Amino acid sequence: MAVLICISVFTVVNASAAFQGVAIAKKHYSVQIGSTVRLEYTGSNITWSSSNKNVATVSSTGVVTGVSMGVATITAKSGSYTATCEITSGFYKGIDVSSWNGDGTSSKVNWQKVAAEGIDFAILRAGYGWEDYPNQNDYDFVDNVKGCVENDIPFGIYFYSYASTTYEAAQEAQYLIRELNEYIPSYKKFITLPIAYDLEESYHYTMSSTNLTNIIVTFCNAMQDQGYDAMVYGNTSTFNNMNISTLQANNISFWYAWPTSNPDFSKPVTIGSTGIVPEIWQYSWTGNVNGADTGDGVDMNVLYMLSSTNTASFKSTATTASYNESKNTASLKWNSVSSATYNLYRCPLTDSGNIDTSASSRIYSGTKTSYTDSSMQYGRAYYYYTNTLFGGDMLDPDYNKVVSGYSRGDYVYNVNRGDVGLDKSIDLRDVILTQMITLKLRSPSVIEKYAADYNNDGSVNMLDAVSIQRKILNLE
Repeated sequence: MAVLICISVFTVVNASAAFQGVAIAKKHYSVQIGSTVRLEYTGSNITWSSSNKNVATVSSTGVVTGVSMGVATITAKSGSYTATCEITSGFYKGIDVSSWNGDGTSSKVNWQKVAAEGIDFAILRAGYGWEDYPNQNDYDFVDNVKGCVENDIPFGIYFYSYASTTYEAAQEAQYLIRELNEYIPSYKKFITLPIAYDLEESYHYTMSSTNLTNIIVTFCNAMQDQGYDAMVYGNTSTFNNMNISTLQANNISFWYAWPTSNPDFSKPVTIGSTGIVPEIWQYSWTGNVNGADTGDGVDMNVLYMLSSTNTASFKSTATTASYNESKNTASLKWNSVSSATYNLYRCPLTDSGNIDTSASSRIYSGTKTSYTDSSMQYGRAYYYYTNTLFGGDMLDPDYNKVVSGYSRGDYVYNVNRGDVGLDKSIDLRDVILTQMITLKLRSPSVIEKYAADYNNDGSVNMLDAVSIQRKILNLE
């Protein structure tokens, strides 16, 4: 072990004359599929091999190429000496810790040892609840933040919830914001992974889906308002009790707890039967990581990488919509992203024109980049957006958090211009209603205002009323 610790500080590839044998600096490396990583090692006359060339190959100079998603062992052999390291292709390997974790000889996590293991990222518990500030801070939170920063380990934060109402969720959000501002003010800029909301109390499984979803949105929106990415942590049961579409529309990402004794790393997991790939998968509660395992194990996680496809097109993904008046249909199109699948959502608009994400419904899922919606109701206003299912890589410098196309959607007003009464006909009543709107004698809904704006100039005025009347009289 003393030799390994000494070697971990070397960044040179060639061996020194005094060194006998072969050693690899870290026990683990991650690589993008289709990309390469150069191993740090000492030794000479080395023969390299991979346990699974379908997952990763290695060159004669210790350069590893990711081939497909999975795990491979790379072996370096020099004479009678060998050294090995683990390669994960297509995903990063991380841990999540709280004050319950330590290095086995101390109550604290030894982040230098964790870094030497090759752990790519960490999620740190900040605290729980809201009633007794600051006694509900995690005792080791500040030390864990400093340890990650000092050892160049990217990290995020999780906060354990006891909230049963949106008021309590807001209180928990304010508790965490206060903790970050008061305890780690100079370290906040290093929080590069999301702040996760951890919901595991028994009542989170049984409360109404609307209540649970609103609790999550309340907390996560407060984090986003502070400039952080937001994430929700849960297992199959809690995710089954959430409105996933609403969470996606609010750009809330997913951390899925599904521990298994025989994890399959050859393909991404999905959350229950939803078909949705989480950003992070917690696959074990009994992992063995030197520096963070007190004897009961440590939680192990996978963070999926972006594939080697073009991310620029993904960042510009937008959904456009147009209404075909004669066919009473909406034509939807969105940008193509290589190797991606899409979910198309439709939301109703409230009378005031707000997008009602709580009533969002998925109307298409697949690989096409267009769709015709013929199931709209006449006299209704809709908002369409597309979520691009594309493995999120939060540790990649080119990563863009907005995987939801919600902010790049489009509207359709399913009504004929001039039909202010929404009865599929244009007559004198529509003229009168337009005049009432112009004179502020009537407060129109968003769809009525759209129909009354006959000239499509963004406002309702007497000219619209005159134009509608001229149409009735066949004067235009």
